[in-house]
Amino acid sequence: MLTILLQHTVFGIATGSILLLATIGFSMVYTTKRFLCISHGELLTIGAYTAYAFHVLLGWNLLYSGIIAVAITSLVGLAIAKGLYEPMEGHGPLVLLFTSVGVTFCLHGILEFIAGPSIRSFRTRILPCIRVGGIPLITMNEIVIISIAMGSIVFLHVVLTRTRIGKAFRAMASNVDLAMARGIDTARISMFVWVYASAMAALAGILLALVTSVNPDLGWTQILIILAAAILGGLGSIYGVMIGAIFLGVVMDVGVIFFPSGYRAAIAFALMIIVLLVKPKGIFGGG
Repeated sequence: MLTILLQHTVFGIATGSILLLATIGFSMVYTTKRFLCISHGELLTIGAYTAYAFHVLLGWNLLYSGIIAVAITSLVGLAIAKGLYEPMEGHGPLVLLFTSVGVTFCLHGILEFIAGPSIRSFRTRILPCIRVGGIPLITMNEIVIISIAMGSIVFLHVVLTRTRIGKAFRAMASNVDLAMARGIDTARISMFVWVYASAMAALAGILLALVTSVNPDLGWTQILIILAAAILGGLGSIYGVMIGAIFLGVVMDVGVIFFPSGYRAAIAFALMIIVLLVKPKGIFGGG
């Protein structure tokens, strides 16, 4: 039993690492724009399909395919933000929320029309598993995923604490009107947020597709888990949602030891509800 628990915990950290990448961007958008961008999930799907097209259909190297996919998805995310969300910011968060839901269904329909409903696979080779005391504990795939997530955390921390754009982001997240009064270029910060959030979503989608599959519902099934992780950690806390994502990933994957795998989402939302009963703003949301 202990062996199974350790294996699921490690796999949960890998799952949480992918969730972390997706949730960081979602939280950054909420922190600066103050609305729940539901279409964020579809950027995972766009990233996954774009990488699949370049790697499997065109035969490109997986690394190059991933880089191109991240770049293209970033441009798509920025275009949607500049064309739809930012012009509607004056209408309030509820209008933006419903707009993002509409964008979600439009993108989902377009992706399904282009790629079809079929489930596709990257067909990557299975990397060796590291054994501890003869027990298979972690695969190289999981090590790569966790390493990418940890690298992204370090990179974002350095950007937020050591660079002018990071300090400007924190000022804008705290009070956008005061940031503008101090001469901060909020349009430039917004562009950074949209590009970075879209890039992280694409990266999360690619990694998720590599360990599972590519299908039009990939983003739609993940956005609910992303929302749960963000609320669990505290929507206004970037570092809080990082911890919330890892914690949620572990809980979901350890939970399948005791419950059928189909209940993973139910486990996630049950945990979120329990936390909100105690801390309505999330674990690290303050208040």
